[in-house]
Amino acid sequence: MKLSPVRVVVPLLAAVSLLTFACASPPEAEKKAADAAVSAATAAGAEKYAPSEFSAMTAAVKKAESEMSRKAYKEAKASYEAVKDLAEKATKAAAKKLKADQKAAWDTDAKGVAEALEGARAAVATDAAAAKAKLASIPAVLDKWAADLAALAAPAKDAKKPAATK
Repeated sequence: MKLSPVRVVVPLLAAVSLLTFACASPPEAEKKAADAAVSAATAAGAEKYAPSEFSAMTAAVKKAESEMSRKAYKEAKASYEAVKDLAEKATKAAAKKLKADQKAAWDTDAKGVAEALEGARAAVATDAAAAKAKLASIPAVLDKWAADLAALAAPAKDAKKPAATK
């Protein structure tokens, strides 16, 4: 009795496929990448500045965690990749909105400084004490701007520096 190659190969391939899918490992790398992206989005204020993107990201996280608990690793991997993408979009949207809000605050501050300078200039000829009082608010605004600019420059300082050449 001779076995046909098809009768041997097909069941063997089916068994190997079953073992491959049954022994799939959890998508740890994708989960770590998604967690890092979610942390960045949260730190960027996505919940406040990009609420729709933040809620989509949160829903995707819940879906991925549900798939992990059901050991549906293939689906969880795809979901964690989606979480990472959504978190990155939320981070960008939050940063854009934050920049717009911060620019508006700076414009308001600049207008206040200009008004204080103009008032001090007008008062200097008649009342030096009043001119000094009008100028008193300016250093606080300048300190606030210096702190804001230092905070904006901080991520660039933390970036990896290229290796020194010998």
